Amino acid sequence: MPMSLSVLDRVPPSVAFPDQALEANLERLDEEFEIYQTTRNRDAIYRFLEAVFELILWWRHEGMAIHYSRRALWLRGHRPVPKRPEPFAAAIQCTTKVDYKTRSKWSRVLRYAAEYYSGECLTKFIKRKGGINRCAARFTRRLGRTKNPR
Repeated sequence: MPMSLSVLDRVPPSVAFPDQALEANLERLDEEFEIYQTTRNRDAIYRFLEAVFELILWWRHEGMAIHYSRRALWLRGHRPVPKRPEPFAAAIQCTTKVDYKTRSKWSRVLRYAAEYYSGECLTKFIKRKGGINRCAARFTRRLGRTKNPR
């Protein structure tokens, strides 16, 4: 008698993620960034960062963060597309017009949070760790990339 696999032992079937679904994800980030741009509230950026964070963690959970990041960059006209884009930076690039330094800083903050996040509200986590600039610096130090002393 052949053994049957339980539901938990089976490999889940691959479900297609059409470009329209990916675009809908990016439009949500567009809306959050627009809200940030139209407010004078200093903490408004955190809503946008939380939206990016949640989306990329979901893509990671699906094991598709790099693939979806590449597709998002392509859909939004960012060419050439790197083979292994950093997912947080790609999502930010696709939905904002911020400069490279800002995109890099926000991406480092989110990568730091992805590494050390304890399940609390992302805004509280970042503020508890010293804010956006300090979290970005912590991530940079963790990677061993510090400015050379002159």
